[in-house]
Amino acid sequence: MASSWASKLSLPSSETALLSSPGTTILLCALAFALVYLSRLRTGRVRQQLPPGPPALPLLGNLHQLPMAYQEHTLAEWGKHYGDVVYARIIEKPILVLNRAQIARELLEKRGAKYSGRPHSAFILDIVQWVQLVSMPYTERWRRHRRWFQTALQARNILNAYEPLQHIEVRRLLNDILREPDDVIIHLRRYVAALMLGIAYGHSPSSMDDEYIKMVADALHLVIEAGAVSSMLVDFIPFLKYLPAWAPGMGFKRRGLQARSLIRDMERIPLERVKSKMAAGTARPSVATALLEEATRSGTLDEAEEREIASVLGIMYGAGTDTTSTVLSTFILLMVLHPDVLRKAQMEVDSVIGDIRLPDINDRASLPYLDAVLKETYRWLAPVPLGVPHELTEPDEYNGFAMPEGSMVFTNLWAMLRDEEHYLNPDVFDPERFFGLSEDQAEDTDPRRIVFGFGRRICPGRFLADSSIFLAAANIIAVFDIRPARTADGKETLPQPSFIAGAVRHPKPFLCNVQPRSDKIVDLLMTAATAEM
Repeated sequence: MASSWASKLSLPSSETALLSSPGTTILLCALAFALVYLSRLRTGRVRQQLPPGPPALPLLGNLHQLPMAYQEHTLAEWGKHYGDVVYARIIEKPILVLNRAQIARELLEKRGAKYSGRPHSAFILDIVQWVQLVSMPYTERWRRHRRWFQTALQARNILNAYEPLQHIEVRRLLNDILREPDDVIIHLRRYVAALMLGIAYGHSPSSMDDEYIKMVADALHLVIEAGAVSSMLVDFIPFLKYLPAWAPGMGFKRRGLQARSLIRDMERIPLERVKSKMAAGTARPSVATALLEEATRSGTLDEAEEREIASVLGIMYGAGTDTTSTVLSTFILLMVLHPDVLRKAQMEVDSVIGDIRLPDINDRASLPYLDAVLKETYRWLAPVPLGVPHELTEPDEYNGFAMPEGSMVFTNLWAMLRDEEHYLNPDVFDPERFFGLSEDQAEDTDPRRIVFGFGRRICPGRFLADSSIFLAAANIIAVFDIRPARTADGKETLPQPSFIAGAVRHPKPFLCNVQPRSDKIVDLLMTAATAEM
Protein backbone atom coordinates (compact mmCIF):
# COMPACT_ATOMS: atom_id res chain seq x y z
CA MET A 1 0.00 0.00 0.00
CA ALA A 2 3.12 2.76 0.51
CA SER A 3 4.30 4.45 -2.51
CA SER A 4 6.65 7.06 -3.81
CA TRP A 5 3.81 8.72 -5.76
CA ALA A 6 1.69 9.33 -2.70
CA SER A 7 4.65 11.15 -1.19
CA LYS A 8 4.46 13.80 -3.88
CA LEU A 9 1.86 15.72 -1.88
CA SER A 10 2.54 14.22 1.55
CA LEU A 11 5.85 15.48 2.72
CA PRO A 12 7.25 14.98 6.24
CA SER A 13 8.06 18.53 7.18
CA SER A 14 6.56 21.62 8.78
CA GLU A 15 3.06 22.83 8.00
CA THR A 16 4.18 25.95 6.19
CA ALA A 17 3.20 26.52 2.58
CA LEU A 18 5.11 24.83 -0.20
CA LEU A 19 6.57 28.10 -1.41
CA SER A 20 8.42 28.61 1.89
CA SER A 21 10.73 25.69 1.11
CA PRO A 22 14.36 25.77 -0.05
CA GLY A 23 13.02 24.94 -3.52
CA THR A 24 11.58 28.46 -3.85
CA THR A 25 14.53 29.80 -5.83
CA ILE A 26 14.39 26.92 -8.27
CA LEU A 27 10.65 27.33 -8.63
CA LEU A 28 10.80 31.05 -9.38
CA CYS A 29 13.63 30.65 -11.89
CA ALA A 30 11.88 27.77 -13.54
CA LEU A 31 8.66 29.73 -13.79
CA ALA A 32 10.46 32.61 -15.43
CA PHE A 33 11.96 30.31 -18.07
CA ALA A 34 8.64 28.48 -18.43
CA LEU A 35 6.47 31.56 -18.92
CA VAL A 36 6.41 31.44 -22.70
CA TYR A 37 6.02 27.67 -22.73
CA LEU A 38 3.12 27.69 -20.29
CA SER A 39 1.44 30.59 -22.04
CA ARG A 40 1.55 28.61 -25.27
CA LEU A 41 -0.09 25.70 -23.51
CA ARG A 42 -2.85 27.98 -22.31
CA THR A 43 -3.45 29.59 -25.72
CA GLY A 44 -6.63 28.44 -27.36
CA ARG A 45 -7.80 26.57 -24.28
CA VAL A 46 -11.56 26.11 -24.47
CA ARG A 47 -13.32 27.26 -21.37
CA GLN A 48 -15.00 24.26 -19.76
CA GLN A 49 -17.55 23.86 -16.99
CA LEU A 50 -15.07 22.44 -14.51
CA PRO A 51 -15.93 21.22 -11.01
CA PRO A 52 -15.80 23.98 -8.39
CA GLY A 53 -12.59 24.61 -6.51
CA PRO A 54 -10.44 27.23 -4.81
CA PRO A 55 -9.40 30.28 -6.86
CA ALA A 56 -6.03 29.82 -8.53
CA LEU A 57 -3.18 32.21 -9.28
CA PRO A 58 -1.82 32.62 -12.81
CA LEU A 59 0.88 30.05 -13.53
CA LEU A 60 1.13 28.79 -9.95
CA GLY A 61 -2.42 27.53 -9.81
CA ASN A 62 -3.20 26.41 -6.25
CA LEU A 63 0.36 25.48 -5.32
CA HIS A 64 0.54 28.26 -2.73
CA GLN A 65 -2.51 26.92 -0.88
CA LEU A 66 -1.17 23.44 -0.18
CA PRO A 67 0.60 23.03 3.18
CA MET A 68 3.79 21.06 3.57
CA ALA A 69 2.11 18.45 5.76
CA TYR A 70 -1.33 16.92 6.31
CA GLN A 71 -2.58 17.95 2.88
CA GLU A 72 -5.52 15.58 3.38
CA HIS A 73 -6.95 18.01 5.95
CA THR A 74 -6.81 20.91 3.50
CA LEU A 75 -8.35 18.86 0.71
CA ALA A 76 -11.13 17.72 3.04
CA GLU A 77 -11.90 21.37 3.89
CA TRP A 78 -12.02 22.15 0.18
CA GLY A 79 -14.55 19.34 -0.18
CA LYS A 80 -16.78 20.80 2.53
CA HIS A 81 -16.68 24.19 0.84
CA TYR A 82 -16.79 23.31 -2.87
CA GLY A 83 -18.38 19.86 -3.06
CA ASP A 84 -17.55 16.19 -3.36
CA VAL A 85 -15.40 16.68 -6.50
CA VAL A 86 -12.93 19.55 -6.27
CA TYR A 87 -10.94 20.97 -9.18
CA ALA A 88 -7.55 22.63 -8.63
CA ARG A 89 -4.31 23.22 -10.51
CA ILE A 90 -0.64 22.82 -9.65
CA ILE A 91 1.24 24.86 -12.25
CA GLU A 92 -0.54 23.60 -15.41
CA LYS A 93 -1.50 20.17 -14.05
CA PRO A 94 -5.25 19.78 -13.45
CA ILE A 95 -6.10 18.14 -10.13
CA LEU A 96 -9.33 16.37 -9.21
CA VAL A 97 -9.91 15.63 -5.52
CA LEU A 98 -12.47 12.99 -4.53
CA ASN A 99 -13.51 13.18 -0.87
CA ARG A 100 -16.30 10.56 -0.84
CA ALA A 101 -15.96 6.82 -1.39
CA GLN A 102 -19.16 6.54 -3.44
CA ILE A 103 -17.78 8.93 -6.06
CA ALA A 104 -14.41 7.17 -6.11
CA ARG A 105 -16.19 3.88 -6.82
CA GLU A 106 -18.33 5.47 -9.52
CA LEU A 107 -15.34 6.94 -11.36
CA LEU A 108 -12.38 4.67 -10.59
CA GLU A 109 -14.26 1.36 -10.64
CA LYS A 110 -17.24 1.72 -12.97
CA ARG A 111 -15.23 3.90 -15.38
CA GLY A 112 -11.91 2.22 -14.72
CA ALA A 113 -10.84 2.24 -18.37
CA LYS A 114 -10.55 6.04 -18.16
CA TYR A 115 -9.25 6.43 -14.60
CA SER A 116 -6.50 3.81 -14.32
CA GLY A 117 -3.54 5.85 -15.52
CA ARG A 118 -0.67 7.08 -13.35
CA PRO A 119 0.73 10.61 -13.53
CA HIS A 120 4.23 10.60 -14.98
CA SER A 121 6.82 11.15 -12.26
CA ALA A 122 9.90 12.78 -13.73
CA PHE A 123 11.68 12.12 -10.45
CA ILE A 124 10.87 8.41 -10.04
CA LEU A 125 10.77 7.35 -13.69
CA ASP A 126 13.38 9.63 -15.30
CA ILE A 127 15.90 10.43 -12.56
CA VAL A 128 15.75 7.39 -10.27
CA GLN A 129 14.63 5.23 -13.24
CA TRP A 130 12.57 3.02 -10.96
CA VAL A 131 9.93 1.55 -13.23
CA GLN A 132 7.59 -0.71 -11.27
CA LEU A 133 3.93 -1.61 -10.90
CA VAL A 134 2.99 1.33 -8.67
CA SER A 135 4.36 4.04 -10.98
CA MET A 136 3.87 2.38 -14.39
CA PRO A 137 1.40 3.88 -16.86
CA TYR A 138 -1.65 1.82 -17.77
CA THR A 139 -0.06 -0.25 -20.56
CA GLU A 140 0.29 -3.88 -21.59
CA ARG A 141 3.51 -4.03 -19.58
CA TRP A 142 1.59 -2.91 -16.49
CA ARG A 143 -1.07 -5.55 -17.16
CA ARG A 144 1.59 -8.23 -17.34
CA HIS A 145 3.16 -7.19 -14.03
CA ARG A 146 -0.32 -7.01 -12.51
CA ARG A 147 -1.08 -10.57 -13.64
CA TRP A 148 2.10 -11.77 -11.94
CA PHE A 149 1.06 -10.03 -8.73
CA GLN A 150 -2.46 -11.42 -8.89
CA THR A 151 -1.17 -14.95 -9.40
CA ALA A 152 1.26 -14.60 -6.49
CA LEU A 153 -0.94 -12.73 -4.01
CA GLN A 154 -4.63 -13.26 -4.77
CA ALA A 155 -5.40 -16.84 -5.87
CA ARG A 156 -7.05 -18.66 -2.94
CA ASN A 157 -4.92 -21.79 -3.30
CA ILE A 158 -1.75 -19.66 -3.28
CA LEU A 159 -2.85 -17.71 -0.21
CA ASN A 160 -3.59 -21.00 1.55
CA ALA A 161 -0.09 -22.17 0.68
CA TYR A 162 1.36 -19.13 2.50
CA GLU A 163 -0.41 -19.93 5.78
CA PRO A 164 2.35 -22.21 7.17
CA LEU A 165 4.88 -19.39 6.66
CA GLN A 166 2.50 -16.89 8.30
CA HIS A 167 2.10 -19.14 11.35
CA ILE A 168 5.84 -19.76 11.65
CA GLU A 169 6.57 -16.04 11.51
CA VAL A 170 3.84 -15.10 13.97
CA ARG A 171 5.24 -17.61 16.51
CA ARG A 172 8.66 -16.06 15.98
CA LEU A 173 7.08 -12.64 16.51
CA LEU A 174 5.56 -13.74 19.83
CA ASN A 175 8.87 -15.15 21.03
CA ASP A 176 10.68 -11.97 19.99
CA ILE A 177 8.21 -9.87 21.99
CA LEU A 178 8.49 -12.22 24.97
CA ARG A 179 12.27 -11.89 24.91
CA GLU A 180 12.44 -8.13 24.18
CA PRO A 181 9.06 -6.55 25.03
CA ASP A 182 10.39 -3.00 24.81
CA ASP A 183 11.09 -3.50 21.09
CA VAL A 184 7.61 -4.61 20.08
CA ILE A 185 7.42 -2.17 17.15
CA ILE A 186 10.76 -3.38 15.76
CA HIS A 187 9.57 -6.98 16.05
CA LEU A 188 6.40 -6.13 14.15
CA ARG A 189 8.49 -4.70 11.32
CA ARG A 190 10.63 -7.83 11.21
CA TYR A 191 7.49 -10.00 11.12
CA VAL A 192 6.11 -8.17 8.09
CA ALA A 193 9.50 -8.05 6.35
CA ALA A 194 10.04 -11.77 6.92
CA LEU A 195 6.68 -12.62 5.39
CA MET A 196 7.33 -10.63 2.22
CA LEU A 197 10.95 -11.77 1.84
CA GLY A 198 9.91 -15.37 2.41
CA ILE A 199 7.15 -15.17 -0.18
CA ALA A 200 9.16 -13.20 -2.74
CA TYR A 201 12.58 -14.86 -2.42
CA GLY A 202 12.30 -17.76 0.04
CA HIS A 203 14.50 -15.79 2.45
CA SER A 204 13.92 -15.82 6.22
CA PRO A 205 15.49 -12.88 8.11
CA SER A 206 16.10 -13.36 11.82
CA SER A 207 16.39 -9.65 12.70
CA MET A 208 16.10 -6.15 11.30
CA ASP A 209 19.88 -6.24 10.77
CA ASP A 210 19.36 -8.70 7.94
CA GLU A 211 21.30 -7.74 4.80
CA TYR A 212 18.22 -7.76 2.53
CA ILE A 213 16.15 -5.66 4.92
CA LYS A 214 18.92 -3.08 5.27
CA MET A 215 19.46 -2.99 1.50
CA VAL A 216 15.81 -2.19 0.85
CA ALA A 217 15.61 0.25 3.77
CA ASP A 218 18.65 2.20 2.52
CA ALA A 219 17.28 2.41 -1.01
CA LEU A 220 13.78 3.48 -0.02
CA HIS A 221 15.07 5.94 2.58
CA LEU A 222 17.13 7.70 -0.07
CA VAL A 223 14.18 7.84 -2.47
CA ILE A 224 11.91 9.29 0.23
CA GLU A 225 14.59 11.72 1.44
CA ALA A 226 15.11 12.97 -2.10
CA GLY A 227 11.36 13.01 -2.69
CA ALA A 228 10.86 16.36 -1.03
CA VAL A 229 9.64 19.69 -2.37
CA SER A 230 12.14 20.01 -5.20
CA SER A 231 11.44 16.54 -6.56
CA MET A 232 7.73 17.32 -6.50
CA LEU A 233 8.44 20.44 -8.52
CA VAL A 234 10.32 18.48 -11.17
CA ASP A 235 7.20 16.36 -11.66
CA PHE A 236 5.22 19.51 -12.47
CA ILE A 237 8.07 21.34 -14.27
CA PRO A 238 9.77 18.39 -16.02
CA PHE A 239 12.58 20.32 -17.72
CA LEU A 240 14.17 20.82 -14.28
CA LYS A 241 15.46 17.26 -14.65
CA TYR A 242 17.86 18.47 -17.35
CA LEU A 243 19.64 20.89 -15.01
CA PRO A 244 23.03 19.57 -13.82
CA ALA A 245 23.12 17.76 -10.48
CA TRP A 246 25.81 20.16 -9.20
CA ALA A 247 23.60 23.23 -9.67
CA PRO A 248 22.29 25.02 -6.57
CA GLY A 249 19.04 23.54 -5.35
CA MET A 250 19.52 20.31 -7.31
CA GLY A 251 20.33 18.14 -4.29
CA PHE A 252 17.21 16.09 -5.03
CA LYS A 253 18.76 15.08 -8.36
CA ARG A 254 22.05 14.07 -6.73
CA ARG A 255 20.22 11.90 -4.21
CA GLY A 256 17.96 10.55 -6.93
CA LEU A 257 20.98 9.40 -8.93
CA GLN A 258 22.40 7.71 -5.81
CA ALA A 259 19.04 6.04 -5.23
CA ARG A 260 19.09 4.73 -8.81
CA SER A 261 22.13 2.59 -8.02
CA LEU A 262 20.69 1.34 -4.72
CA ILE A 263 17.34 0.46 -6.31
CA ARG A 264 19.09 -1.57 -8.99
CA ASP A 265 21.03 -3.49 -6.33
CA MET A 266 17.83 -3.98 -4.32
CA GLU A 267 16.21 -5.64 -7.32
CA ARG A 268 19.22 -7.45 -8.77
CA ILE A 269 21.12 -8.98 -5.84
CA PRO A 270 18.30 -11.00 -4.20
CA LEU A 271 17.26 -12.45 -7.57
CA GLU A 272 20.84 -13.42 -8.43
CA ARG A 273 21.13 -15.27 -5.13
CA VAL A 274 17.89 -17.13 -5.81
CA LYS A 275 19.28 -18.17 -9.20
CA SER A 276 22.48 -19.42 -7.55
CA LYS A 277 20.49 -21.45 -5.03
CA MET A 278 18.32 -22.89 -7.80
CA ALA A 279 21.44 -24.01 -9.62
CA ALA A 280 22.70 -25.65 -6.42
CA GLY A 281 19.32 -27.24 -5.71
CA THR A 282 18.93 -25.42 -2.37
CA ALA A 283 16.36 -22.74 -3.27
CA ARG A 284 13.15 -22.59 -1.25
CA PRO A 285 9.89 -22.29 -3.21
CA SER A 286 9.03 -18.62 -3.74
CA VAL A 287 7.54 -16.24 -6.26
CA ALA A 288 11.06 -15.76 -7.63
CA THR A 289 11.59 -19.47 -8.28
CA ALA A 290 8.11 -19.78 -9.82
CA LEU A 291 8.65 -16.89 -12.25
CA LEU A 292 12.14 -18.04 -13.21
CA GLU A 293 10.95 -21.61 -13.78
CA GLU A 294 7.99 -20.41 -15.86
CA ALA A 295 10.24 -18.23 -18.03
CA THR A 296 12.71 -21.09 -18.46
CA ARG A 297 9.95 -23.48 -19.56
CA SER A 298 8.56 -20.98 -22.06
CA GLY A 299 12.02 -20.13 -23.41
CA THR A 300 11.69 -16.42 -22.59
CA LEU A 301 14.31 -16.17 -19.83
CA ASP A 302 16.79 -13.59 -21.04
CA GLU A 303 18.33 -10.46 -19.53
CA ALA A 304 15.28 -8.33 -20.29
CA GLU A 305 12.91 -10.87 -18.76
CA GLU A 306 15.06 -11.08 -15.63
CA ARG A 307 14.81 -7.30 -15.24
CA GLU A 308 11.01 -7.56 -15.42
CA ILE A 309 10.98 -10.30 -12.79
CA ALA A 310 13.39 -8.35 -10.57
CA SER A 311 11.13 -5.28 -10.80
CA VAL A 312 8.04 -7.23 -9.72
CA LEU A 313 9.82 -8.85 -6.78
CA GLY A 314 11.44 -5.61 -5.61
CA ILE A 315 8.19 -3.67 -5.37
CA MET A 316 6.42 -6.69 -3.85
CA TYR A 317 8.65 -6.31 -0.82
CA GLY A 318 9.21 -2.56 -0.93
CA ALA A 319 5.55 -1.57 -1.19
CA GLY A 320 4.14 -4.31 1.00
CA THR A 321 5.95 -3.80 4.27
CA ASP A 322 5.56 -0.16 5.25
CA THR A 323 1.77 0.08 5.33
CA THR A 324 1.24 -3.32 6.94
CA SER A 325 3.69 -2.62 9.76
CA THR A 326 2.20 0.82 10.44
CA VAL A 327 -1.29 -0.71 10.81
CA LEU A 328 0.07 -3.17 13.37
CA SER A 329 1.99 -0.44 15.22
CA THR A 330 -1.18 1.64 15.39
CA PHE A 331 -3.12 -1.38 16.66
CA ILE A 332 -0.69 -1.61 19.59
CA LEU A 333 -1.04 2.13 20.25
CA LEU A 334 -4.83 1.88 20.24
CA MET A 335 -4.84 -1.07 22.63
CA VAL A 336 -2.75 0.98 25.06
CA LEU A 337 -5.18 3.89 24.77
CA HIS A 338 -8.34 1.76 24.98
CA PRO A 339 -7.90 -0.98 27.61
CA ASP A 340 -11.64 -1.69 27.59
CA VAL A 341 -11.47 -2.61 23.89
CA LEU A 342 -8.41 -4.79 24.50
CA ARG A 343 -10.09 -6.59 27.39
CA LYS A 344 -13.24 -7.28 25.37
CA ALA A 345 -11.21 -8.61 22.43
CA GLN A 346 -9.18 -10.83 24.78
CA MET A 347 -12.36 -12.21 26.35
CA GLU A 348 -13.67 -13.09 22.89
CA VAL A 349 -10.42 -14.87 21.95
CA ASP A 350 -10.42 -16.74 25.27
CA SER A 351 -14.04 -17.87 24.88
CA VAL A 352 -13.58 -19.09 21.31
CA ILE A 353 -10.08 -20.58 21.45
CA GLY A 354 -9.43 -21.24 25.12
CA ASP A 355 -5.95 -21.84 26.48
CA ILE A 356 -5.06 -25.06 24.66
CA ARG A 357 -3.81 -23.49 21.42
CA LEU A 358 -3.01 -20.19 19.75
CA PRO A 359 -5.23 -18.43 17.17
CA ASP A 360 -4.91 -19.23 13.48
CA ILE A 361 -6.25 -17.63 10.33
CA ASN A 362 -9.32 -19.87 10.23
CA ASP A 363 -10.54 -18.42 13.56
CA ARG A 364 -11.40 -15.05 12.06
CA ALA A 365 -15.07 -15.78 11.32
CA SER A 366 -15.53 -16.74 14.98
CA LEU A 367 -14.01 -13.49 16.29
CA PRO A 368 -16.37 -10.73 15.10
CA TYR A 369 -15.38 -8.23 17.79
CA LEU A 370 -11.67 -8.50 16.98
CA ASP A 371 -12.57 -8.15 13.30
CA ALA A 372 -14.44 -4.94 14.14
CA VAL A 373 -11.43 -3.68 16.13
CA LEU A 374 -9.22 -4.17 13.07
CA LYS A 375 -11.75 -2.47 10.78
CA GLU A 376 -11.81 0.49 13.15
CA THR A 377 -8.00 0.53 13.24
CA TYR A 378 -7.91 0.84 9.44
CA ARG A 379 -10.57 3.56 9.53
CA TRP A 380 -9.14 5.60 12.37
CA LEU A 381 -5.59 5.40 11.00
CA ALA A 382 -6.14 5.85 7.24
CA PRO A 383 -2.62 4.45 6.63
CA VAL A 384 -2.11 6.14 3.23
CA PRO A 385 -4.19 9.32 3.65
CA LEU A 386 -4.24 10.43 0.01
CA GLY A 387 -3.87 7.03 -1.59
CA VAL A 388 -1.84 6.83 -4.79
CA PRO A 389 -2.93 9.31 -7.50
CA HIS A 390 -4.64 8.06 -10.64
CA GLU A 391 -4.61 9.88 -13.97
CA LEU A 392 -7.57 10.43 -16.26
CA THR A 393 -6.47 9.11 -19.66
CA GLU A 394 -9.36 10.58 -21.71
CA PRO A 395 -11.94 13.30 -21.17
CA ASP A 396 -14.94 12.49 -19.02
CA GLU A 397 -18.04 14.13 -17.58
CA TYR A 398 -19.55 13.80 -14.12
CA ASN A 399 -22.73 15.50 -12.88
CA GLY A 400 -22.52 18.03 -15.69
CA PHE A 401 -18.88 18.92 -14.99
CA ALA A 402 -16.03 18.39 -17.43
CA MET A 403 -13.27 16.13 -16.12
CA PRO A 404 -10.20 17.09 -18.17
CA GLU A 405 -7.98 14.48 -19.77
CA GLY A 406 -4.62 14.27 -18.01
CA SER A 407 -6.03 15.26 -14.62
CA MET A 408 -4.27 13.88 -11.55
CA VAL A 409 -6.99 12.24 -9.45
CA PHE A 410 -6.54 12.17 -5.68
CA THR A 411 -8.69 9.90 -3.54
CA ASN A 412 -8.72 11.52 -0.11
CA LEU A 413 -8.97 8.29 1.88
CA TRP A 414 -8.61 10.15 5.17
CA ALA A 415 -11.73 12.21 4.40
CA MET A 416 -13.66 9.18 3.14
CA LEU A 417 -12.98 7.32 6.38
CA ARG A 418 -14.29 10.31 8.35
CA ASP A 419 -17.43 10.80 6.30
CA GLU A 420 -20.04 11.56 8.97
CA GLU A 421 -22.80 10.18 6.76
CA HIS A 422 -21.30 6.73 7.38
CA TYR A 423 -19.21 7.15 10.55
CA LEU A 424 -20.74 9.13 13.41
CA ASN A 425 -18.19 10.84 15.68
CA PRO A 426 -15.43 9.91 13.23
CA ASP A 427 -12.54 11.02 15.44
CA VAL A 428 -13.60 8.55 18.16
CA PHE A 429 -12.15 5.03 18.10
CA ASP A 430 -15.26 2.85 18.36
CA PRO A 431 -15.32 -0.75 17.05
CA GLU A 432 -19.00 -1.00 18.04
CA ARG A 433 -19.91 1.19 15.05
CA PHE A 434 -19.67 -1.88 12.80
CA PHE A 435 -22.39 -3.84 14.62
CA GLY A 436 -26.14 -3.69 13.94
CA LEU A 437 -25.71 -2.79 10.27
CA SER A 438 -27.64 -4.15 7.31
CA GLU A 439 -25.71 -6.22 4.79
CA ASP A 440 -25.48 -3.26 2.41
CA GLN A 441 -24.40 -0.89 5.19
CA ALA A 442 -21.75 -3.32 6.38
CA GLU A 443 -20.32 -3.55 2.87
CA ASP A 444 -20.44 0.19 2.21
CA THR A 445 -18.75 1.11 5.50
CA ASP A 446 -16.07 -1.60 5.56
CA PRO A 447 -12.82 0.43 5.63
CA ARG A 448 -11.03 -2.35 3.76
CA ARG A 449 -13.01 -1.27 0.68
CA ILE A 450 -11.30 2.11 0.96
CA VAL A 451 -7.81 1.82 2.45
CA PHE A 452 -6.49 -0.49 -0.29
CA GLY A 453 -7.52 1.83 -3.11
CA PHE A 454 -10.03 1.59 -5.93
CA GLY A 455 -10.52 0.10 -9.35
CA ARG A 456 -7.84 -1.51 -11.46
CA ARG A 457 -5.10 0.03 -9.32
CA ILE A 458 -6.36 -1.50 -6.07
CA CYS A 459 -3.56 -3.01 -3.96
CA PRO A 460 -2.98 -6.57 -5.27
CA GLY A 461 -1.55 -7.69 -1.92
CA ARG A 462 -4.55 -6.62 0.16
CA PHE A 463 -5.74 -10.13 1.08
CA LEU A 464 -2.31 -11.25 2.26
CA ALA A 465 -1.75 -8.00 4.18
CA ASP A 466 -5.15 -8.19 5.87
CA SER A 467 -4.79 -11.84 6.91
CA SER A 468 -1.27 -11.20 8.23
CA ILE A 469 -2.52 -8.25 10.29
CA PHE A 470 -5.35 -10.35 11.74
CA LEU A 471 -3.04 -13.25 12.60
CA ALA A 472 -0.54 -11.01 14.40
CA ALA A 473 -3.22 -9.04 16.27
CA ALA A 474 -5.11 -12.16 17.41
CA ASN A 475 -1.97 -13.86 18.68
CA ILE A 476 -0.59 -10.77 20.41
CA ILE A 477 -3.76 -10.16 22.43
CA ALA A 478 -4.07 -13.88 23.20
CA VAL A 479 -0.57 -14.00 24.68
CA PHE A 480 0.12 -10.50 26.02
CA ASP A 481 -1.39 -7.70 28.04
CA ILE A 482 -0.62 -4.28 26.59
CA ARG A 483 -0.59 -1.43 29.09
CA PRO A 484 0.75 2.11 29.34
CA ALA A 485 4.39 2.46 30.30
CA ARG A 486 5.19 3.51 33.86
CA THR A 487 7.36 6.35 35.07
CA ALA A 488 10.13 5.88 37.63
CA ASP A 489 7.62 6.46 40.45
CA GLY A 490 5.25 3.82 39.06
CA LYS A 491 2.65 6.07 37.43
CA GLU A 492 1.17 5.02 34.10
CA THR A 493 1.71 7.46 31.22
CA LEU A 494 -0.60 7.36 28.23
CA PRO A 495 1.07 7.97 24.85
CA GLN A 496 -0.22 10.72 22.59
CA PRO A 497 -2.05 9.44 19.49
CA SER A 498 0.01 11.51 17.06
CA PHE A 499 1.45 10.68 13.66
CA ILE A 500 4.35 11.68 11.46
CA ALA A 501 3.07 13.50 8.38
CA GLY A 502 3.89 11.73 5.16
CA ALA A 503 2.65 9.51 2.37
CA VAL A 504 2.18 6.78 5.00
CA ARG A 505 0.92 7.70 8.49
CA HIS A 506 3.39 6.31 11.03
CA PRO A 507 2.62 6.73 14.72
CA LYS A 508 5.24 8.78 16.49
CA PRO A 509 7.43 6.64 18.78
CA PHE A 510 5.64 5.67 21.97
CA LEU A 511 6.30 3.53 25.03
CA CYS A 512 4.13 0.72 26.34
CA ASN A 513 4.33 -2.16 28.79
CA VAL A 514 3.89 -5.58 27.15
CA GLN A 515 3.76 -8.57 29.49
CA PRO A 516 2.61 -12.20 29.09
CA ARG A 517 -0.89 -12.78 30.43
CA SER A 518 0.02 -15.94 32.36
CA ASP A 519 2.69 -18.60 32.85
CA LYS A 520 0.39 -21.09 31.13
CA ILE A 521 0.24 -19.05 27.95
CA VAL A 522 4.05 -18.80 27.96
CA ASP A 523 4.26 -22.60 28.25
CA LEU A 524 1.83 -22.90 25.34
CA LEU A 525 3.97 -20.56 23.28
CA MET A 526 7.12 -22.51 24.10
CA THR A 527 5.40 -25.78 23.17
CA ALA A 528 4.26 -24.34 19.83
CA ALA A 529 7.76 -23.04 19.10
CA THR A 530 9.33 -26.42 19.90
CA ALA A 531 6.85 -28.24 17.65
CA GLU A 532 7.83 -26.03 14.69
CA MET A 533 11.59 -26.49 15.11
